[in-house]
Amino acid sequence: MELKHLAIRELLKNADETQATISNRGGPVDIQAPMAQRLFDTLVSAYGRRAALTHGSFTVEDPDSHPFITNFRQFISGTPDDSDFLSLCDVAMEQLAASLSSESASAATGGYVIFCHYSADVFDYLLVALVRDKNGVAFDGNLHPTQVIELDLDKLHQAAKINISTYKEGTDSYLSFIGTKRKGDITHYFSTALGCSDVVPARQATSELIRATEDFCRKNQLQDKQEAIVDDVVGYLSKQRSEKQSAYLPDMDEIFAQHIPPEQAESGTETFGSFANSEEYQVSHEFQPHTSTINNYTKIKAKADNWQLDFSKRSLGELNSTSDIQFDPNTNSLIIRRLPTKVVDQLREALDD
Repeated sequence: MELKHLAIRELLKNADETQATISNRGGPVDIQAPMAQRLFDTLVSAYGRRAALTHGSFTVEDPDSHPFITNFRQFISGTPDDSDFLSLCDVAMEQLAASLSSESASAATGGYVIFCHYSADVFDYLLVALVRDKNGVAFDGNLHPTQVIELDLDKLHQAAKINISTYKEGTDSYLSFIGTKRKGDITHYFSTALGCSDVVPARQATSELIRATEDFCRKNQLQDKQEAIVDDVVGYLSKQRSEKQSAYLPDMDEIFAQHIPPEQAESGTETFGSFANSEEYQVSHEFQPHTSTINNYTKIKAKADNWQLDFSKRSLGELNSTSDIQFDPNTNSLIIRRLPTKVVDQLREALDD
C-alpha cells in the first residue's frame, strides 16, 4: 500500500452537549514519518477486520446538496495535491460537525478524524475514520508506571472507505461504512455527513451472498455439505422475505455453525460473515432479500410411485440449452446432463444387476 496523503483533525463534543465544534488542532501529517506509516497501517488493518460493513454509494437524491460529494468529485477530477486534499478534509469536517450537532446524534461524542488517501493493488482509496483515545500505561526513565493517552485504533467508532477507482468506473457499489453490530441500529450521523447511502441493489446482495456461500464451502472443504448449506441459506432468505424482514450476516454464521464440526470451527480463522462482507462480495451487514433471485435457487420437488426428483430451479432449462437438466416438451421428458462419475457408476452397476 502507498500512502499519498494523511491528515488528522479533531471534533469536540460531549454526550450532554448539543453543539459539535472543530478544534484548531491538527492538520496534514508528513507521510514519510515512521509513525505516520504505522498509524496508517494499523487503521487500514482495523477497518479490514470489521465484519459489519454496510456497502453502498453516494446518495442519488439531489447529490449536489451534499457538499462532501461535490468536493470529492472535484478532488478526483485531476491529480490531487496537498491543497486539494486539505480542502476536502475541511468540507468533511464541516459536514461532520453539523451532522454531529443534529438531534438524532445527541448522545454521540466527538473524537479524532483521520483522513487517508492511499493506493492498494490497482485501486485508489479515501478512508475517513473517527477514533477516540484511551488511558494506557507506560514506564518512565526509572521504570515507574505512568499514565499515557493513546489512540484506540482497534475500535473504530465510525468510518467510511471510498474506492475512487471503481467510483470513476461507474459501478453500483464503491464505498463501505461502519455501523453497529445490533440489528437495525446503525448510527447514521457519520455516513449522512459524507452522503453515504445503503443502495446496493437487493438482487446483487442476494446473489453475492449465495455466491459467497458456495465459495466459502469450497474454501473450507465443506463441499459435501454445500448443497444443504445453500438450501438453509436460501430457506432463511425466503423466510425473511415473506415476513418482510431484512437478512443479517450474523444469522448466516449461525446457519454455518449448524453444519461445521466443532473441531473444524475452532481451527477456522474467518467467519462466514466477515468472508461475505469483504471487498470481493460486498454483502452488507443488513440487506433486503430479492425475491426472483431467491426463486432461482429454490428447489423443484416432484414424486411419482417409483421415483422422485429434487433439484434447484437454476439447474433447469429448455431442450438444447446449456442447463444440466433440460425439459423436452415434445416428449414430456427430462434430460439430465453432466452426471457425476459416481452417479454414472451407480447407474451402470444397477443395469448390470
